[in-house]
Amino acid sequence: MIKQANNNQIILQHAIAPANAICLAQDGKLNKQSILTCLQKHFSFPDYFGGNFDAAYDLLLDIVDTLTAPTLWRFCTGSQPTTDSDALASWQQLMQDLMHYADSKGVKLQVELFIEP
Repeated sequence: MIKQANNNQIILQHAIAPANAICLAQDGKLNKQSILTCLQKHFSFPDYFGGNFDAAYDLLLDIVDTLTAPTLWRFCTGSQPTTDSDALASWQQLMQDLMHYADSKGVKLQVELFIEP
């Protein structure tokens, strides 16, 4: 489950997301496909993106490698989506792994998830 904490933990916000938040849901559904599609679009994954969390991790590592200053990634669930808990847990693990990697490189990456009403 997603926790509100520091040190490579996702910060959970029960609030309307800011306009720059990346929405993980599509068409009222938050699932593996919607998460991977939003990551692909927002982070401009190449056409050869494999459409799975391992491939997303590899491509996001390349992005983390370019970070030189503290960075905040904001995501949101959208308003009351039908949520696949396993897919959300996979996304959480992906983000925690990326934050840990960034930390090992001496860069602070923080991730927030806005749970919208």
